[in-house]
Amino acid sequence: MSEARDPRTLTARSILIVAPHADDESLGCGGLAAILAKDGRQFHTLFVTDGGASHRNSATWPRAALAAKRHREAEDALAILGLGTMPRSFLGLPDADLPPEGSPGWDAARARVVEIIADAEPDLVLLPWRRDPHSDHRAAWHLVTQALEEAGLAPARMEYAIWLDELGAPEDHPRPGEMHRVSFDIADVVETKRAAVAAHLSQTTALIDDDPDGFMLDAATIARLTGPIESYWQDGEAD
Repeated sequence: MSEARDPRTLTARSILIVAPHADDESLGCGGLAAILAKDGRQFHTLFVTDGGASHRNSATWPRAALAAKRHREAEDALAILGLGTMPRSFLGLPDADLPPEGSPGWDAARARVVEIIADAEPDLVLLPWRRDPHSDHRAAWHLVTQALEEAGLAPARMEYAIWLDELGAPEDHPRPGEMHRVSFDIADVVETKRAAVAAHLSQTTALIDDDPDGFMLDAATIARLTGPIESYWQDGEAD
């Protein structure tokens, strides 16, 4: 792994965060966001799915209520990270059931992302890793990559991996020569990042206790993703 850099060495002034689900923004790039927001950089956070599939069998939290809860949690997390007054967009696509690529639903979502990109004019995009072993993460990467091409913009990109280390098959990892890793020292804001992750109560606690098959981030995963170093995969220079 390369030596960890100070995030402030990045020259990007306008940054687009792409979060497949509410909580990915904090887990994947919360440290970088907190430091750069404090440094005066501008962010637009794009939440792709509604997050409503994490507890499919809960009677007390039907899908619409859970999606609304996750929306509120996302707002709380952004405030903790220092992005509370900065723009954010919620596409509201169905969690774990995104429209297939090339379908009318996909094309409508892509058109909306093109509008967001044109408005934000990012010079850096923080994306989920292109082969992260979750279908929504891969689809979010494809959706935004297509939208960037359609918008005619080519900002720097860095990709954060959430599930690659835990669940990735060999073919999911970067291939020789495909990418290089860039790491950032976020020690000064580790507690802020952890607080932002903890704001996602539906995903980090037993708040929803009537679905034994429901999803909850375990302590080991949270610890792995909230250390003093935040790493990304990059196929070009970020500066």
